[in-house]
Amino acid sequence: MRIDPIIKVKEDPFKDLTSTQKKGRKVAVVLAFVAVFVWFFKIVF
Repeated sequence: MRIDPIIKVKEDPFKDLTSTQKKGRKVAVVLAFVAVFVWFFKIVF
């Protein structure tokens, strides 16, 4: 017997945000990556 996985299409949870909120979210994500990058190099070097 073959069982097919049930694939649920998830809606974008950020589609209801305003353009300012979307930009702020992108800035927050970029700052988080930069912070991790700097933290990593502080530990390594």
